[in-house]
Amino acid sequence: MPTKRIGGFLCYFVSYDCVEPPHIHLAEGKDRTSPSAKFWLEPVLLVHNRGLNTSELRDAQRIVSENQRLFLEIWHEYCDN
Repeated sequence: MPTKRIGGFLCYFVSYDCVEPPHIHLAEGKDRTSPSAKFWLEPVLLVHNRGLNTSELRDAQRIVSENQRLFLEIWHEYCDN
């Protein structure tokens, strides 16, 4: 599973999620068990929030928006193969 650390968030994809529209998970902390959120990538839209506070959620959404193209490239490289 591709992962990337950006601004204190672990950004990752889950292999069994490739049947869903392109999206990214962001966990605040060192691993995927930390508080996290899931965002659709086209358009950038919050799907689930699992424990992030308002400030963390705002930071996560900013990271997704700023890296949308990169995340979409990684998604398609990983999920379309």
